Amino acid sequence: MAPRDMDSLLPQLLSFPPHPPVPLVDVAYDREIRNLRKVLNDTPASILTTGVPNGGDLLDILDPSINTLPFLYVLLAHSNAGKQKAPTIGSPLWHKAFDFLRTFDPVQVRYVGMEFRRLVMFVRDVALAGNKPIAAVRPLGTAILRLDPSGSCFTSTHVVFVHLCLEAHAFRAATSILDKDIYEFPSSTRTLPSGDLPCSRHDTSSGFITDKSELSDTITYREPLHYFLYGAMIYLALKEWRRAILFLEMVLTAPSKTHSSHIQVEAYKKWVLANLLAYGEVPSSLPKTTNSQVAKQARTLGKAYEALGAVFQYGISKEHDVRRLNAEVHIGHQKWSSDHNLSLVLQVLDAYRQSTVAKLESTYVALPLSEVCQRTSPNPNDHGETAQYIAAMISSGQINATIEQTGNNPGSWVLRFGSSPSHTEQHQHEELKKQVAKTAKVAEHVRETDRKLSLNKEYISWLKQKADMTAAANAGEDPAITLEQAAFEDEDLLSGP
Repeated sequence: MAPRDMDSLLPQLLSFPPHPPVPLVDVAYDREIRNLRKVLNDTPASILTTGVPNGGDLLDILDPSINTLPFLYVLLAHSNAGKQKAPTIGSPLWHKAFDFLRTFDPVQVRYVGMEFRRLVMFVRDVALAGNKPIAAVRPLGTAILRLDPSGSCFTSTHVVFVHLCLEAHAFRAATSILDKDIYEFPSSTRTLPSGDLPCSRHDTSSGFITDKSELSDTITYREPLHYFLYGAMIYLALKEWRRAILFLEMVLTAPSKTHSSHIQVEAYKKWVLANLLAYGEVPSSLPKTTNSQVAKQARTLGKAYEALGAVFQYGISKEHDVRRLNAEVHIGHQKWSSDHNLSLVLQVLDAYRQSTVAKLESTYVALPLSEVCQRTSPNPNDHGETAQYIAAMISSGQINATIEQTGNNPGSWVLRFGSSPSHTEQHQHEELKKQVAKTAKVAEHVRETDRKLSLNKEYISWLKQKADMTAAANAGEDPAITLEQAAFEDEDLLSGP
């Protein structure tokens, strides 16, 4: 029976978790928290927003880290009640929402996925309404990792968060989520071991982030495309070219039945530029898993970018100065600008210059700065600017060299290349350790995926059918089982069952 007033409701809200704390087995915990959720669902919002018997607000009594469910429901009731006068950044309700996302009990939230997402969208909408998307970045980033510290299961909140970071130019803040590799999507509950409860201990977060948990909105093919494109744009802004390329290839290799999407075409254009910036060349082909139609259409619509890449690569190989590339950039200026890629194209120009300077290191022991200027500078007579540019490359470790100053005229100076390696043995060792750790993490997720597959009813049935077919074939009998009967029916993993 639904509570009729705050006097009858308050004891029920405070009954879970037990106080003083009493350890509950999973079945008991599951039963008690579901009972509390039913009470909250049956309670009118008008009661949740009324004051407590001795005065004050219910939100001032409840602790979001302990009374997570009641606090969330009351918070949402207040947010709906305030639609006539929308809450703003810095208002008491905003601070309560901020506190909740920072301190909620991640196990309790597994039972109120839809309500959790409603609060996420409330925080996003308030921040956007106040023209301050940066205000929502920290609380939402904290909430994602509080729910799932591994950050490895993709949810709709990932897209919301990364888009806010892009809007706010909070590029470095976005890496708290983007740096965590995605290994899984919300799983279908019918593929999980029977008896598993949301509150149980799960080896991976997809054990509790499921289609029925509603901790994520429905995932279609569009959400991952947006997430990885937004993420790539952020990595490009941070000049983390290789990570950007990885994200762009996730977009390009996404499953597609026929033609490419607009997002994939945009990803291809940025992929060409990112490869020029990272490696000084564009691969002759897209990743092997790219749909052939997607590859064909993307390359057709990205011809201008391929032409730019060809001029870049030809110029480097023939040691041409930057003027021809400058002309190519000038011709396509309107194209780069309308595609919102002008900044990247200008960085490609600079990368060309850096590459031509670096190539001198492999050919010469020393070279007059005036000749370096003739070979690499957009203004062959500005020796002072060239000296500053080379000095910056030396300082950043891009080349191993020194400038010998023989007077006040930079044109008489000499660029002398050194012989010591630019990457120390210690640096290489650190990079190797990072790669080993990443490989171990991938292997762990592969083992967990194999374990889940081995428990899947369809897989077990398929194994049995396969064994029966093998036995029949060995006995010289007709298995009488068609391929259609034995094979799995393909499913769209992103769309769910």
